[in-house]
Amino acid sequence: MEIAAFFLALICVSLNAKGHVLTWPFSIASSATYAFVFYGSGLFGDAALQLIFISMAIYAWWCWTRKVDVTSDANPPLLKQFGHIPKKMLVACLLVWFLLFIAIKFALANYTSSVVPNTDAFLTAGSIVATFMSAQKWIENWLVWLTLNPIYIGLYIYTDLYLTAGLYGLFVILCFWGWQQWSKKILEQTQQSNKVSA
Repeated sequence: MEIAAFFLALICVSLNAKGHVLTWPFSIASSATYAFVFYGSGLFGDAALQLIFISMAIYAWWCWTRKVDVTSDANPPLLKQFGHIPKKMLVACLLVWFLLFIAIKFALANYTSSVVPNTDAFLTAGSIVATFMSAQKWIENWLVWLTLNPIYIGLYIYTDLYLTAGLYGLFVILCFWGWQQWSKKILEQTQQSNKVSA
């Protein structure tokens, strides 16, 4: 089961790094598979997170495929553009991360036998925020994943999920690639916008 989840997750993050919409159906399949893997390893926060990921992947799939109206009636609706997170939303995301951490930590410590409630809660909360940021096509989501993934590596080594730990090592590399690819897309969008307005 872990092997199947490994490959599904690797395909998912690789597609996300390329900014391809097919990342989201693969995200749903990967999350469903990993829910079973994590539950069996006592990582209840991560197991529950997969169910949240499935819901958020559906939301992100919708965000990436819906047309967004532009200000000019002469222009047709466009797909959501890649970009940077607004400053107000950055503060909001950090606040949500903190509040989710407190709530998840309380739930794990009091209602489950989680072996690492603090780490599990921190990573779970951060992953929810990063996934939301990815759904909005904000490039800074890669910085959040770059913060989380090394901690995930240590967590999965601690819980004997060595294949998954290796996967998150690959994710660290993909964070840099994702940042590079999304930066190119933002630059291309800017250049196209400048041509239109010229």
